Amino acid sequence: MDDFPVHSLRESTRNVLKLNRRFHRDEVSDVQRSIKELSISPQSVADAVQKLKTKCLITITDLQTLKNGLMEDSKNIEVVLSTHGALRGLVRELSGHDIRKQCAAAGCCCNLALGDARACMAIAKAAGPYLNAALDNLTTELAVTCAWALGNLAGSGAKVCDILVAQGALAKLCELLLLNNADVQDAALYALLHFAFHMEDDFKTEYLPKVLSALSKLEANLTSSQLSFVLSCHADFRDNMPEEFLQKMLATLALSVKNHTANCKENNLCCELVYVIRTLANMDIEMYGAILNFLLENNLGQSLWQILNLNNSVVNESLLWLLGNLHNCCGDNIFFSNL
Repeated sequence: MDDFPVHSLRESTRNVLKLNRRFHRDEVSDVQRSIKELSISPQSVADAVQKLKTKCLITITDLQTLKNGLMEDSKNIEVVLSTHGALRGLVRELSGHDIRKQCAAAGCCCNLALGDARACMAIAKAAGPYLNAALDNLTTELAVTCAWALGNLAGSGAKVCDILVAQGALAKLCELLLLNNADVQDAALYALLHFAFHMEDDFKTEYLPKVLSALSKLEANLTSSQLSFVLSCHADFRDNMPEEFLQKMLATLALSVKNHTANCKENNLCCELVYVIRTLANMDIEMYGAILNFLLENNLGQSLWQILNLNNSVVNESLLWLLGNLHNCCGDNIFFSNL
C-alpha cells in the first residue's frame, strides 16, 4: 500500500479531529446553559477560581459560570492553571458527593482540556484518575462528560495519551462500549478515536480486538467510522480483526452509498462513507475477493460510478484508492468488467 495516500488521508482525518475536539467542548458547555449566562465577565471567572483555591464553599452556579467562562475566552484557561490550588479545587469537587457539582466540575475539566499540550499535561496528571473513576458513575451526564474530557485531553498529543493509559483510561473506555447506553457509547467512541489517532501503533494491541468487536455491533456513525479507519492503519490491525468486522463494514458501505448519493453534495468529509471506503482499502488482500463479491451481489458498481461523477474530490480520492487496490489484486474479477 502506497505510503503517500495513507499519509494524506490521515492528515485529513487529523483536521476533522481538531474540529470535533472543539465541537464536543461546545456541546458540554451548552448543557443547561441559560440565556442570562451567555456573557461571563472576567471578574466572575476570577471569583470562582478564588473559591476553588481557598476551599471556600463553591456553589453549582459558580462552577457553571467557570465552565461557560472557559468556553467563551481561552485566556480563562490560563487563569485557572496559573492559580495555585484551583485545579486541585476542581478535582475536589469532581470527587465529591454532590452529583450536580461533579457534573459541573467535569464540564470545567472538559473545557480546560481544550488548552495546549502543557495545560492538558497538568490536567491529566491532576484530574485523570478522577475522570477515569467517574466513567463508572450511573449518572449519564457525568460519565459522558468525563469521557469527552478524556478525549479532549488525548487530543493534545501522544504524551498525554501515555499518561492517561497508565492511569487505566483505555481499559475503562473499552468497557463503556459494551454498555446499553447510546450516549455513553458515543462519548467513549469520541475519546477512543483521539487515543487511537495520536498513539498510532502504540495503541496497545490487547485493546484492538475489543474495540473492533464492539464496533462490529454498534450502529455506525461518523465517529465510529473514523475510529474504524484509524485502527485499520495500525500495524497489527489485520492480525486482530474479527470476521464480523468485515461484514459490518460491508453492510455500512451499502447504507452509506445510498445516503451519500442522496444527501451529500459538498466537497468535504460529510458522512461516514469516506472512512468506510478507507477502512476497506486497508483490509488484507485475502479479504478483497469477499469485498468484490459483496459489491457484485448488491449491484453497487453503478452506484460507485455515480459517486465518482459527483466530483467530490475527498470521496473520489478514497474510492479510487480502494478500487485501485482491488484491481491490483483481483483485476480479472467480473466486477471490473461490469463497472
